[in-house]
Amino acid sequence: MVKKIFCIFFFFLALCKAQELSSVISDLIGEKSYQLNQNFIHRLFQNTKEFSNSQGNLDYYKITKTLKDNGLFDFSFKEPVELQLNFQAQTKPIFLIRAINNALSSIGYSYFTISKARYQDQVTSLTFSLVTEHIVDPVIMLNELKKRGFYVNLLSRQDAHSWNYYLELQKSMIVGSYSLKSDERLEFKNVSGEYWFEIENSGLLNIFTQNTSIGWSPRIVLYDKDLQILEIITQKDFTSNAQVNLTPQTRFVMVTDLNNSSRLKNGIIVTFTPF
Repeated sequence: MVKKIFCIFFFFLALCKAQELSSVISDLIGEKSYQLNQNFIHRLFQNTKEFSNSQGNLDYYKITKTLKDNGLFDFSFKEPVELQLNFQAQTKPIFLIRAINNALSSIGYSYFTISKARYQDQVTSLTFSLVTEHIVDPVIMLNELKKRGFYVNLLSRQDAHSWNYYLELQKSMIVGSYSLKSDERLEFKNVSGEYWFEIENSGLLNIFTQNTSIGWSPRIVLYDKDLQILEIITQKDFTSNAQVNLTPQTRFVMVTDLNNSSRLKNGIIVTFTPF
């Protein structure tokens, strides 16, 4: 009797998950397209477990990639339209703004604006608007968000011109930043003369310029995990090296020259010693 009850329970659970998945797919591609391709979609998604993560939640990256790979997304509009991308995450506005700006730029979008912004109860809501003839590829967007530490709890579509991304910031990351290893002498080179570092522990950071002929005038900015400035350290006089104490609150460090970033384009040498 108990075994029968468990079988009924798991069958009901699987049925609910299948219905949830079908509802999400219908929302993402539109009801008309879903009805037209219903049998094909059922075959593609018949194993619902493949489209769930280890926590049992829907994996939107796998879902959207399967839809895309099988030609079930309509990426084009008949004419240029205003597309809205709505993002919501429990983080400070500055980090979410930078992350989405950087993600859209990486995808190839240069012209977009923030048409709505709100920060309430530690949750940031942003609406990015852009005029385009194509939807922003959700598969690429989800991958870009992952690179910046965001997991997508929910992806939905209000209509063809408006998409909603409900995000969870698992670990704040900046694309192009360097991770520091303890007690190792590391060399970095960036033609922009600006260097970003991710910090896991408090410690002592030593920075040496490769431009030994004239040195550099340090400008070092310390940020917390939400990209809020903790401290700005500057020095007008030229020097060959700078030393900074990093507190446990420090998550990111930006290093450049106070007056001319090109002074560091030939590279820097960094050592990091945890406290």
